[in-house]
Amino acid sequence: MKISLNNHQIEDLRKFFQEVDKDNNGKIDPQELRELLETIWEKETDIDITSAVQSTFNKCDRNHDGFITFDEFVSLAD
Repeated sequence: MKISLNNHQIEDLRKFFQEVDKDNNGKIDPQELRELLETIWEKETDIDITSAVQSTFNKCDRNHDGFITFDEFVSLAD
C-alpha cells in the first residue's frame, strides 16, 4: 500500500535526515546510521546493531552505492 506524505511530514523527515547526516554530504553512511542506532538503543540492547545497519541498507540503498540518500530514506515512509 502506497501512502502519500504531506509537505509537513516530508519536511519533518528532511530535518531528521539532516540530523543523522553528520557530515552534511546529503547522504547517510553506515557509520552515521550506526551512531544513531547506538544513541537510540543506548548500547543496552540485545539487538545486533551491525545486523540492523546492514538490514536497513539492504532495504534503503536502492542503487547499492553504500549510502542512503534523502529520496531513498523517504521511500521507507512512503
